Amino acid sequence: MGIKKVLVVVSHGSKRQESNQEFKDFIQELNEINSESKNGDEFGSLAVVSDEIGRSSALSSQYAEIKGACLEFASPQLETVIEDLMKEGYEYFDILPLFIFAGYHVKEDIPERMQKLKNNFEELDYKILDHPAAADDFAPYIFAHALGQK
Repeated sequence: MGIKKVLVVVSHGSKRQESNQEFKDFIQELNEINSESKNGDEFGSLAVVSDEIGRSSALSSQYAEIKGACLEFASPQLETVIEDLMKEGYEYFDILPLFIFAGYHVKEDIPERMQKLKNNFEELDYKILDHPAAADDFAPYIFAHALGQK
C-alpha cells in the first residue's frame, strides 16, 4: 500500500455563512473528482485537462482524503484539520492555498502555521503547493471564464 496523502485546501474563511457553504460545496466537488479519478472515470470539464497533461502523475496520484480548512472567521481552522488528521494516522499533506495571489496568507501566515504544527508533530510531512495564479494556464483560464460570462 502506498503513502496515504491528504490534500488540505486552505481558504480565508468568511463571516458570511453562504460563502463558507460555497467553500464546503467546492471541497465536496473536489472529493467527487478525486473519487472518479481513482476509478479511472472521465470527470466533467477536467477531462480536457487530463488530455492536456496526458494522465500524468498529477492525476495518477489521487489523495486518500481532501479536506477544507480556514484561516479566519470559519471552521474548521487549519490547525484543527491537520491535528485531527494526524490523530487518524495521516502524516503526508499537500497544502493548497486557495488564494489567487501570493499575499500575506500565502507567503507568511500558512507557512508559519504549518511550521508551528511541524514543531508539535515531528512526523508531519507537508508541501505547500502553489497558489492558483502561479499556474501557467491561470490567465488564459480567467480570460476564457470572462468571455463565457458575456
